[in-house]
Amino acid sequence: MASRAARLAELRALRAAGKTRMSTYEVKEADEIYDEVDDEGYKKVVRRRLDEDDFVVDDNGAGYADDGREEWDTERQQAYDSESEEEAPVRGKSAKRKREDDQEKKDKIKNGISKYFNNNPTVAAPKQKASAPVTTAEDAAFMADLLGEVDTNIPSRARMRAVKTQSRRKTRVLSPPIVETQKAAPRGHSASNDAYMVDTPPAETVFNDDDAFMAPVDDDILMSEAPLPSSPVTKAVERKSQVPVKIEEEDEDDLLEVAQAVGHSGIQSASVNMAGSRPAPKIKKTQYPTPDSSSPTLAPADTVDASIWNNVTSKLNVISSPAAEVSTTTLGKLRPQNALEEDGSLRMFWIDYTEVNGSLCLFGKVRDKVTGSFVSCFVKIDNILRKLFFLPREYRQKHGRDSSEEVGMTDVYEEVDGLMSKLGVGMHKIKPCSRKYAFELPDVPKEADYLKLLYPYNKPPLPADLKGETFSHVFGSNTALFEQFVLWKNIMGPCWLKIQEADFQAVNNASWCKLELQVNKPNLITTLGDSDNLEAPPLTLMSIALRTTFNAKENKQEILMASARVYENVSLTDTTPPEKLPCKAFTVMRPSGDAWPTGFKMEVDKHKGLVKLERNEQGLLSMFLAILHKMDPDVLMGHRLDDVDFSILLSRMRERKTPGWHRIGRLKRSEWPRNMGKGGGNFFAERHLAAGRLHCDLANDLGKSLMTKCQSYSLNEMCELVLGDGNIRRDIDNEAALKSWATTREGLMNYLRHCEADTYFIAAIALKVQMLPLTKVLTNLAGNSWARTLSGTRAERNEYILLHEFHHSKYICPDKAFGKGKQKIEEETPEGEEGADAKKKDKYKGGLVFEPEKGLYDKFILVMDFNSLYPSIIQEYNICFTTVDRTDSAEDDEKVPEVPDAGQSQGILPKLIATLVNRRREVKKLMKDKTATPDQLATWDIKQLALKLTANSMYGCLGYTKSRFYARPLAMLTTYKGREILRSTKDLAESKQLRVIYGDTDSVMINTNMDNMQDALKLGSEFKRDVNDRYRLLEIDVDNVFRRILLHAKKKYAAINMVEVDGKYVEKLEVKGLDMRRREYCALSKETSFKLLGFLLSGDDPEAVVEKIHDYLRELATKMRDFQIPVQKYTIFTQLGKDPKEYPNANSMPSVQVALRQMAKGKHVKAKDVMSFIITGESGGSAETAAKNAFTLEEVLKPESGLRPDIDYYLHKQILPPVERLCAPISQTNITQLASCLGLDTSKYRISSSSANGSSEAEIHPLESQIPDEIRFKDTTPLSLRCRHCTHRFSFRGLPVTSRMVSNEGLVCPKEGCGKPLGNLSVAAQLETQIRQHQARYYSAYLVCDDPACGNRTRQMSVYGHRCLGPKGLGTGCLGKMSFEYGDKALYNQLLYLQSLFDADRAKEKVKKSGRGEEGEKVEVLAELNRERFGTLMGVVKGYLDRNGRQWVSMDNIFGFALKAV
Repeated sequence: MASRAARLAELRALRAAGKTRMSTYEVKEADEIYDEVDDEGYKKVVRRRLDEDDFVVDDNGAGYADDGREEWDTERQQAYDSESEEEAPVRGKSAKRKREDDQEKKDKIKNGISKYFNNNPTVAAPKQKASAPVTTAEDAAFMADLLGEVDTNIPSRARMRAVKTQSRRKTRVLSPPIVETQKAAPRGHSASNDAYMVDTPPAETVFNDDDAFMAPVDDDILMSEAPLPSSPVTKAVERKSQVPVKIEEEDEDDLLEVAQAVGHSGIQSASVNMAGSRPAPKIKKTQYPTPDSSSPTLAPADTVDASIWNNVTSKLNVISSPAAEVSTTTLGKLRPQNALEEDGSLRMFWIDYTEVNGSLCLFGKVRDKVTGSFVSCFVKIDNILRKLFFLPREYRQKHGRDSSEEVGMTDVYEEVDGLMSKLGVGMHKIKPCSRKYAFELPDVPKEADYLKLLYPYNKPPLPADLKGETFSHVFGSNTALFEQFVLWKNIMGPCWLKIQEADFQAVNNASWCKLELQVNKPNLITTLGDSDNLEAPPLTLMSIALRTTFNAKENKQEILMASARVYENVSLTDTTPPEKLPCKAFTVMRPSGDAWPTGFKMEVDKHKGLVKLERNEQGLLSMFLAILHKMDPDVLMGHRLDDVDFSILLSRMRERKTPGWHRIGRLKRSEWPRNMGKGGGNFFAERHLAAGRLHCDLANDLGKSLMTKCQSYSLNEMCELVLGDGNIRRDIDNEAALKSWATTREGLMNYLRHCEADTYFIAAIALKVQMLPLTKVLTNLAGNSWARTLSGTRAERNEYILLHEFHHSKYICPDKAFGKGKQKIEEETPEGEEGADAKKKDKYKGGLVFEPEKGLYDKFILVMDFNSLYPSIIQEYNICFTTVDRTDSAEDDEKVPEVPDAGQSQGILPKLIATLVNRRREVKKLMKDKTATPDQLATWDIKQLALKLTANSMYGCLGYTKSRFYARPLAMLTTYKGREILRSTKDLAESKQLRVIYGDTDSVMINTNMDNMQDALKLGSEFKRDVNDRYRLLEIDVDNVFRRILLHAKKKYAAINMVEVDGKYVEKLEVKGLDMRRREYCALSKETSFKLLGFLLSGDDPEAVVEKIHDYLRELATKMRDFQIPVQKYTIFTQLGKDPKEYPNANSMPSVQVALRQMAKGKHVKAKDVMSFIITGESGGSAETAAKNAFTLEEVLKPESGLRPDIDYYLHKQILPPVERLCAPISQTNITQLASCLGLDTSKYRISSSSANGSSEAEIHPLESQIPDEIRFKDTTPLSLRCRHCTHRFSFRGLPVTSRMVSNEGLVCPKEGCGKPLGNLSVAAQLETQIRQHQARYYSAYLVCDDPACGNRTRQMSVYGHRCLGPKGLGTGCLGKMSFEYGDKALYNQLLYLQSLFDADRAKEKVKKSGRGEEGEKVEVLAELNRERFGTLMGVVKGYLDRNGRQWVSMDNIFGFALKAV
């Protein structure tokens, strides 16, 4: 080929001659590219091919078979076929043979493998040239290994039966078009491509889903193409240059999908044209602007400050992809000999469990002796037996009645054996035993002989209420398999187990774990020492964050991006900061449109962390599962993982029919659970699918209990409160971002990093609050499962710790009665328990709360608190199931049982609590060791906290109706002694001339009347000694010292607490129960409340305090109306009490309206979710309008939204109510003055006489007739009149006020240029119309709440009388009183006012008193001239007044008692 310089010289010469290259172009005759042979010659060629290479094997006659001949596609080559038909002989043997061959060919093509491709031809988009990715050899090795896993997840278009052969290769994707193959031909494999497996996912420009984007096809391109990558010819070329590797036969029943390693050639087979057809000419296609190639790129509609999260991710310790030698250890299963101990046993740290067909499956970690690393392990335990206990009757029962025949153990044995025979239970064991009972069934003896039955769990259970002729009760019939096992083997939570005689051959590919075994003898499993003292193996943690997009057509959320951050080998005792822990970042994403932005792939190559680009959701899910399987995490972490992200993952995998979907857990499955997608069963089915991997959810019940300062429990708020400065997170509008700033290369990378940053935030928060270490210790104390503790089931932990204790002492434990709590009367959850039952009705008295002496105190107040009152009472008085006599206590009896005798042995419950308390005391001693390392201190702190939480919650199970250890008499006795102790403490204080201003359950507040703190502390020490001398175990101590306190009501106060810091006392504001602690008030309201509290508790003079408050409120109102306050401070948080669609009055509830709008966008919203919103626009006092104007912060912050906060709403609802309540103890101000400072209409606010508890004090009102008209009629509506001539409307307020509207001829129009008189008949008609409107308003009978913070307005009369039902209509949340919005007094005053407008005598008298001179004389003259006209109008009003019952006094009702006496 000529050089470039020669070609340029030739071009210059042509231009000089005035010619072009096209004019000199000569068409050369092409060489023949195929040989012409006759039929016999062609048969010889076919036989030679078959002898040389048997390159395709027939799939038992059902699939694609090859006989060595070329495959001519009649559908693609119609032109060529038509020509051959014209030239074919018409008659003769050759013609018949030709027709038979053609028919055979057509049938073969019709039924062959090509039909799966030709029916829907797909052409890939042109592949862009990009710079080589910056990857290492380790990255290449990892990707080759990883992509081998993904290969098994990409389904072909038509599912075919597996071909059991050594040369079988799965058909993967459609071939690329000729344009791509020609471009790819000169290119060899890069260094990274050499490590790829044959079974790899398609290239980024190849689409493997029916939903994928199809590039336009040029109709001018001939249909003769290069061979398909899956064609026989290409395969033959590939194999001749590959190292032959034997591929094991696939077992169709084997659930494990294994990617086989296959050799590679250095030649791209797709670039070799051996089809015998002419290559299509290279046609230069006109490039049109596309989303992928448009230039120039338009600027995004709006931008975001991505540096907020980019700064966070840039500082993380992200390491490279796993090295090849590390990844090879995870390719297959672990050899059993590499995990066994010298004595042949196996040591496994169990983490999670599941139950399958009567077998218990444990998941855990074992140590690889070769590498020293820990890998996942699966243990299937068979032959665990049910244990049932039958209580024999004294006499045999026949036909429901006792007979005289005594029952022996043999009789019970025979009846039980007969039951087993009926159930078809062949193997069972029966033997007598002795057991104790101490619970609530009245007819069960404290100790008796039982018949113990053992039979397998794969047989059906007996009914829990089963009774027989020879036995009265059956215990243990519904005991769960896991519960039976841990009680039998005394397994207290996750710990090391020693497994002997393990069978490694019985279980094969039943799980995704690296080691699998089966145990047929459960008694050969034992624990290794104290589970607390043996360190847990390091765990692999994976935090997950998803980005979804809403498919409006299908009304579903589809996954757009899945990001994962993996922390390998993390020790639970490691205190390394999260940002310094080494981690690996993985992100899998697909385009939101048809293609990626220009240059985005190059940015991805430079990104720190692995980013895999997929074309569709199916590929994304497959790749994500491959990563998850490769990293094999023990813990999945997320924010709202349980109820949102995990559910979305499962639903999308199910929708897309993703192969290997069960890798989301560690148990292999062949099909989805039957109850998936069926309402309430979803949660348990999803948890079952996650078996083997723990879920650490920041936003579930446990996460919320560890972050009590949070209000919305959003990830933003958690980052701010837990991680602190430098870890700021900002929400983005997902849908808006994908349409604006995330459409560019840089924007999409920032969008990707935002998702990656969330994975860090999630992991950092979980590590910071020590969720895993704390839950592990709690589980070790209780003896339940780690997964259940992570879900926040505190009641279950209490049950299990008691189950273990009573089982050790040979007690029969009460059975789990499912639905028991629903059958009982709803009751309030007692002290120590929280949850959904917290608002239910009392069934027994709880703690004692003294009525507070409200006010502002400026002397030192001591808060004396009993340490762990209820657990201490249980120990002090030996309260237990085994010690308290409850025979006389019925379920609804209010009689409190007697305290056990002092000589009685210690019960199990007080002994357990004492053990927990003593263990905590020992741990606290260890923490005082100055030589302790930070890791040790963190471990001990977690342990003491877990011991404290467990001990303090033990009382809760006594009064919790859904607990199997529910014992109402014991709970009643405990709270009764608590009330008794608190009363005696108050009496003792008063006997020492100390004033108790408040008391609550376990504490009292004592007013020392001292200004010196040391004197106050000395007094507290003396009182502490006097109280503690009365008890053996109960201890009271000085909990807080308040310098000043503002005591509002029960459980509501604010105080300046003196806290000791480094040997010095500093002031700290402590608030309890006030409005600023409620999430319903925005940040601006809370900020205002705290500011006012600072004024109130400053100790200044009341006048100065009031002046500061008024000035601050004026300044605040000005800033709000000038919109100088940041919009974020207006955000209101409200928790949904139920599903948004279940609210009957949803139109007036802003939170519900916001929730419904989010649900319409496809977001997941359910009961107990916290909604955040801002009220915008102008509601005008209407609750419906305010609800419609509620929008999320993201919507308000949009520049194009034009939304602004509703300032009047916030001043009226958010600022004034809490301010008024805070200032209530100050007599120098009132709500009217406060409203005036805020610029509100003071006529709407009157000084309420009702106290905080709803009781009203007696008020003295003057006679109505003695009240001046200005005050009496200030709330009335003026008379509105309309001129019939000019239609001008005006208000008539009486002759003295508006004399210019009255002339000698009556009322006249005040409009300039009109001045026409109004006919008396017209005025009378308008007057009567307005009177009727006032009457209609009165009879509409609207009720309003007098609490400004509530604002409830309804026509529904409450069954509670005047009590307000609250803003949600639930009877809670408001202590205000309901009164008529427009009552009889208002209507009566309105009528009197209208009558006074036309009272001539009244007008003259008023003018005389005012002394207005000439103006007064004019009024007097006009009054006399219009007396008759005005008299007619007064008569109209008088007619209605005569029918008004308010002016009539019923004397017989008042003095009726006297008539009865006579």
